[in-house]
Amino acid sequence: MKTKVLLCLLLLTQLARGQESRPMEDGFFDPTRDPIANLINNRIRLLVCEEVLLRSVAAGFPRVGMIERMAGQKIEGYWWITLESRHAEDMEQSVFVAVRLKPHLNGQYFADSFWTACTGEGCGGCDFKLQMDGCFCKFDKPGEPGTPGACYQTTSDEPLLVRVPLQSPRE
Repeated sequence: MKTKVLLCLLLLTQLARGQESRPMEDGFFDPTRDPIANLINNRIRLLVCEEVLLRSVAAGFPRVGMIERMAGQKIEGYWWITLESRHAEDMEQSVFVAVRLKPHLNGQYFADSFWTACTGEGCGGCDFKLQMDGCFCKFDKPGEPGTPGACYQTTSDEPLLVRVPLQSPRE
């Protein structure tokens, strides 16, 4: 009798698992469901391709244009996904976006709802350091050495990443 009950419980468990949504098998990246990165040898390794993450960020923050660099960074004890880009409408301007990651099981990291962005005006490259009170301009105005620029900070606790298809739409 115990064996039959155990077998029924195992069968019910398998049926319940079959009902669950499998990560990314539906053709979409969903930041509420899918992990973004793993921690391996104390380094963040992306599980989602950069192009998909870029489309997910750009859907919520359209100023992001051509990506110059995407990386995992540890800031104030948290892992963050950071991206440096050119402004979508003005290639001379800089945009820096950092999305905080929250740890989950087995070294997986998901997107947290907290993020910050630095948008440059007359700045060749924005960056973010808490020791510098947030956003700052790393380089002078493009084409005008010695002309300092500015970076303006946007911070939010509303999720930035949104659900996007894994395949980019063909134009």
